[in-house]
Amino acid sequence: MPVRVIVFDLGHTLWDIGDAGDALAGAYERARETLVIALGPGRVPPAAALQSAVTDALRDSAETYFMQSPNLEQPPTHTWVDAGCRSFGLVLTPALLREITPPLFATETERLICHDGTRDAVRRLADRGYRVGCITNTLADGAAIRRMLQLHGFGDIMQSVVVSSEEGWRKPHPSLFHKSLRELRATAAEAVFVGDSPWHDIAGAAAVGMHTVLTRQYVSRPDVVGTTPDAIIHHVRELADVVSRLDSPAPRTRAGG
Repeated sequence: MPVRVIVFDLGHTLWDIGDAGDALAGAYERARETLVIALGPGRVPPAAALQSAVTDALRDSAETYFMQSPNLEQPPTHTWVDAGCRSFGLVLTPALLREITPPLFATETERLICHDGTRDAVRRLADRGYRVGCITNTLADGAAIRRMLQLHGFGDIMQSVVVSSEEGWRKPHPSLFHKSLRELRATAAEAVFVGDSPWHDIAGAAAVGMHTVLTRQYVSRPDVVGTTPDAIIHHVRELADVVSRLDSPAPRTRAGG
């Protein structure tokens, strides 16, 4: 069956993520200002302390929610902001949590690093008639992800954007892949998934029947036993040739190593 759809992971696949610098600290300063207005200055800890508390809450949950865990449920992002605030005795209303949380997890927008030729390679695939989408595991909300895509020239290419923080599940949960396929009007056999994680991306996409391509453009991760991609690339510009091979009538062979 011919390939009609190409779906990408985002972080470490289409772009890398640079150091937070002052952006994250600034976001917490602004969050603190909002809390001071709502609660009064005497009750709100310094921004750096609040940032540290939320970071600790995320770290405590990392093994359960973010590593190779069988628990693929993703709680709302404000869960960790709530936990950090509660460590200081602050119990915020749901509305206030929803107000301060999104900017805290959108600061990577301005610090993404997209290798030369990446955007043009994806655009050429779209120009060849492939429908293009993305699925990302992230704590940022959909609005932030769409800003990132727009900033780096992918916004008008992506016909489907599936964001784990909005779905309540993280890859490799099949629901994210199925949603992308529905939105792109394709079967799994007509789709190629490209990602950097053997566990979240390759295993997840293969389990629903998609072709899989492991990229090592930004990172090279340890293999996962029993998970072998159809191909391995080192820059997204190599993907066009890979898709052409997957489209050919020759028997499929999976890449080794």
